Amino acid sequence: MQSTDRIAAVRFLITVQRWTGLLKWQDENSHDLRTWVKRIYPFALHLPLTFTYIGLMWLEALTSADFEQAGQVLYMSVTELALISKLINIWYRREQVAGFIHELDGDPAYELGNHEEREFWHRQQMHFQRIFYFYIRGSLFVAAMGFSSVFFQEEYELPFGYYVPFEWRTPERYYYAWGYNVIAMTLCCLSNILLDTMGCYFMFQIALLYRVMNLRLQALHRTPERESAPRLRAIFRLHTRVRRLTRQCEVLVSPYVLSQVVFSAFIICFSAYRLVHMGFRERPGLFLTTLQFVAVMIVQIFLPCYYGNELTFHASALTDSVFRTNWLEYSVPTRKLLNCYMEFLKRPVKVRAGVFFEIGLPIFVKTINNAYSFFALLLKVSK
Repeated sequence: MQSTDRIAAVRFLITVQRWTGLLKWQDENSHDLRTWVKRIYPFALHLPLTFTYIGLMWLEALTSADFEQAGQVLYMSVTELALISKLINIWYRREQVAGFIHELDGDPAYELGNHEEREFWHRQQMHFQRIFYFYIRGSLFVAAMGFSSVFFQEEYELPFGYYVPFEWRTPERYYYAWGYNVIAMTLCCLSNILLDTMGCYFMFQIALLYRVMNLRLQALHRTPERESAPRLRAIFRLHTRVRRLTRQCEVLVSPYVLSQVVFSAFIICFSAYRLVHMGFRERPGLFLTTLQFVAVMIVQIFLPCYYGNELTFHASALTDSVFRTNWLEYSVPTRKLLNCYMEFLKRPVKVRAGVFFEIGLPIFVKTINNAYSFFALLLKVSK
């Protein structure tokens, strides 16, 4: 409870992301052989597995004999297409991401002031950690179910369809295709959920800083002016830095959320189409795996929308917290200072995905509605 580790919730996950080639290593600025290996490691890992595997999935979808066969592959192909946009974004902005994490972790401007703030911070970090560890375990469990469910089928079938350049429906060659499928899909699944976690954590961390400022403002309710004035100035300076962090966070998470929201409607649509044409009695294992996949996809859309909504909500709550201070008994200069701060708060804090929409719960509802509309249209076209 006394820990001041400000990124405790994702400390271990940052290490995992470095080993999976998603984040920059801390000592990549030197010029020795070890550093060179670390720089090319992400490409050596993801090019033969992630990008090649996704290319083979799309080749299978485009060369399918009919629309029903293509629909069995498209639901996962579109999912991995969103992963490519996330990977390109995180690699392109790797320096910015490393600087952002370093500032959240080590900048003394964000130090917690007292035991109550440290306790509050620790409790919220553990709450975030529980949510996303459950999400990560659930996603990996769905992948494991898909890998094992094919062994209960009468015919040879791959867990997640992709183009195989040799005849794999034989006892001798099936496990080669199955093994590559397991390795590549595990890396894709792990990369996807880790990038989701990091994007949500950035928004969660900034929302937490706004909540700390709310707590500090509310603590001034019974504080005399001689103590409140320096604390108010410190809060104003912190707010300026957090607003800058919010703009940086928008740059980092905007492409990821935009691609996820745009593709998610099609992913859910093709997954539901696959469920309709699959049937539970014929393929119970694959049916349950696809159903779990749809549930995970809905959670995957909901989480960034929820944390974006939390950021906006707690930033706008600062206005009420200012009114709860003992401002009626302050002197004229201090009240003028508060008035200037209230004018500053009139500018709403919102995180946008590109220039298209604000990240929040309304866009989640709209995405689900779009998925249902696409699904109904797809059923009519298939008939």
